[in-house]
Amino acid sequence: MSKLYGRDREWASVLRFLSAPGGLLAIDGPPCSGKTSLLHEAADAARDRGYAVVLLPADEVRGSTAVPGQADREPTGHDPTRARHGGADRDPTGREPTGDDLVGRIPARREPDARTLVAIDHAHRDPAAVLALLPRLRARRVTALVALTGAHAGGGLRAALAAGGEVLTLGPVGADVVDGVLADLLGTAPHADLAALAASAGGDPRMVAELVTGLREEGRLDTRDGTARPRGDALPRRVGGLVRDRVDLLSAKSTQLVRVAAVIGRSFRPHDAAAVMGETTGALLLSVDEVLASGLVRPAGDRLEFDSELVWRSVVDSIPDAVRHALRHDATAVRAASRGTRPPPDAPPSAGERGSAAVHAVRAQAANGRLGSAIALARDSLAGGLPAGPAAELHTALAGILLADGRPVDAVAEMDRALAAPAVSGPRRRLAAAGRLLSLYFATGSRAGAHALSVLTARDREASDADVVMAATVHSCLEWTAGHLAEGLYWGRESTRWELDAPTAWWQSQAEVAFALKLSALGEFEQAEKLVRGDGPDTDDAVTAGAPAARMIARARVLTQAGKLVPAQVAAHSGMSLARDRGLRLLVPLASTVLATVALHRGDVPAAAEHVRRYRGDLAGGEAVLHSGQYDWVELLLAHAQDGPARASELARARLADLDGARRMLVEEPGAAPWLVRLALAVDDGRLAGSVVGAAEELASGNPGFASVSVGASHARALLDHDEEALLAAADRHHHPWARANANEDLAAVLADSGQTARADAHLASARRIFELMGADAEAARLRARSGAPAGARPDVDTSTDTTRSSTGATHAGGRPGAGGEEWRRLSEPERDIARLVGAGLTNRQVGRQLFLSPHTVNYHLRGIFKKLGISSRVELARLAHEQEHAEV
Repeated sequence: MSKLYGRDREWASVLRFLSAPGGLLAIDGPPCSGKTSLLHEAADAARDRGYAVVLLPADEVRGSTAVPGQADREPTGHDPTRARHGGADRDPTGREPTGDDLVGRIPARREPDARTLVAIDHAHRDPAAVLALLPRLRARRVTALVALTGAHAGGGLRAALAAGGEVLTLGPVGADVVDGVLADLLGTAPHADLAALAASAGGDPRMVAELVTGLREEGRLDTRDGTARPRGDALPRRVGGLVRDRVDLLSAKSTQLVRVAAVIGRSFRPHDAAAVMGETTGALLLSVDEVLASGLVRPAGDRLEFDSELVWRSVVDSIPDAVRHALRHDATAVRAASRGTRPPPDAPPSAGERGSAAVHAVRAQAANGRLGSAIALARDSLAGGLPAGPAAELHTALAGILLADGRPVDAVAEMDRALAAPAVSGPRRRLAAAGRLLSLYFATGSRAGAHALSVLTARDREASDADVVMAATVHSCLEWTAGHLAEGLYWGRESTRWELDAPTAWWQSQAEVAFALKLSALGEFEQAEKLVRGDGPDTDDAVTAGAPAARMIARARVLTQAGKLVPAQVAAHSGMSLARDRGLRLLVPLASTVLATVALHRGDVPAAAEHVRRYRGDLAGGEAVLHSGQYDWVELLLAHAQDGPARASELARARLADLDGARRMLVEEPGAAPWLVRLALAVDDGRLAGSVVGAAEELASGNPGFASVSVGASHARALLDHDEEALLAAADRHHHPWARANANEDLAAVLADSGQTARADAHLASARRIFELMGADAEAARLRARSGAPAGARPDVDTSTDTTRSSTGATHAGGRPGAGGEEWRRLSEPERDIARLVGAGLTNRQVGRQLFLSPHTVNYHLRGIFKKLGISSRVELARLAHEQEHAEV
């Protein structure tokens, strides 16, 4: 059993229930109380005891169009439809299973020892269907397990469950259980401060677990002198997320009631909340009922109070400071009026105070990922009139938010307004000038070049000035795109050496990101990764995720070029999820190119096509994206994978017509030129092959000393000339693993044509080994098929070192497997994908969005992963995934 913190007594009741087949057990608890986890653990335990288990969400009992239910019997063979849709059996027509289908599969007369458990989750969603199903299960002596929120289920279903079986209520646990949970999680005694904080969870063991886990994840759990104590007063984000999940289930009006009530206090009178909302108490009756049924609030005499102090604090913390301040003012007025007194006269806020409050409120909205709300609030505040200083600060902050939203033209306009404001301080003026320059670059490309040069050549400028740093960054990017690599590299390096003066903004991370991608294109992977490893400072208190997300996505690109596809996929998923969740549309398309590239190397063409479809939509929508040759390059690879060389060659001819785009692609992908020549030769298009070789050689001749472009050009020429010696040199000189593998494969083909079979086989094996170590399963499988190697073959010995390679590609002295290596290999490839993403910190919903699965299906696979790995928590999975990532790399 995975650890169900604080629910040992309830678990014992479940085990007693399973010992006597044919019964009915209902698990009743408020939302997010752990009833679904308990139900799934019970299903696992039943399966271990010989039950055939059918998991059935309530909204499928009558055959809805929701995500299919899961018939948890072991399939007789691999069924991709079952794996994709969560395991439900389907009839040959593809129709979704209904409750009748599932019950109909259970024979009326069963063998004496045969046992079946039907587990129905969220039974309150369709109480009538569940009521109709229960008698049929009872008639067939089927064991029934039902999870529900009784307050939402209606009296009929509650009465039937109580009359027909046992009801297990998940209520608060005692102080002794909370102490046990703390001891289990901490491994040491809690300090009095931590014990008091845990006690404020109101006996909710899951919240206690999230509290401790969140403090540990955020580095705010100090253990010294044999005790563990919290650092800082803020609640962990995990606790806020748990409460937010419960609030999000409420209707809009009930959500408003909860938030207004929280500002009044932990306990409140309903009519006070109604007065602040401008409603009568009677108009809120339905909302009060809904809030009480949620378990967030409970009756307390003539008042209502929040279920626990942690719930109350989490709701209060979720309200932006400016809004919270205004609500408290309203609540004070309401309370004073109810006592028959007037509130103390408040002096109207000064213009400066209004400006500061507006800036703070906009930054708070943006920091929570609500960029649309932040933009609207900023424009409303500016329209109301603010002093010059706060107005300039707000214009600059708004421009950064607009840039994150993919709207650089609007950002330029806001920066212009900031620069036009009188009496703006020098550092803030320079920050606005830097933001204007970068926004102009994203909006117009080369038109920003002259302005960047004028800043760099101005006298009496400090290298730490924000606009000087950005001018160097923009000039570097434009020179690089124009094919002047030395100039681009020089200014890129200079831009990352200079310290920035305060204030700063998230988009200043473009200096490190852009330079890291240049280094990666040159094969200097270690230096590139240092720049974007993710441990840089957050540079903005408004778009707080901007710099971390940009660095993470850039790191994913570096890892892809370095041939580390597994960590690249994890980094890209994490960066994309962070960018999407925070509304950073500027950053998402580049992450999509990484995921599409990895998917193509691994042979998952449908997934690659979906990623390309998404970033095509961004490009077609006119939104700004990080400039890159990857958009064209990935589409060429996809066209070849989907439609073959003829279609890919048509697309290549169109792409090469754009000289800037073609040059950028050849610089960023040293293997692009030979790949395009190979494509041209496949369709017998000598003109295309000659054009590619000419462009690559022109780039190389204009940039002497840059091995990545020279080896790409010589590789392309060697293919065209069928030159064995030049291909051998290219295979030795390529720094990029994918390009090096292709050079070995090309050389093998030339050697085979000349009858040198043994040498050809050796170079083909070298290419296959590189692909396997990269994790490029599709490429490796293609070469195994050519060479006749066994389907599961892996390189056994790396002759350059005294080490042995495991079947995952991990290297260990003496051939010892890495931590968890044997267990990891028990996972299927889809399970490994899920494990890596969950280990990277993604939620089930985020994982499902990346892998095109439902959260329910992800959860189903995750339970199987936990069982195979012998673990019981996402924290343990993160540790194993991290160890395995390093082993594979």
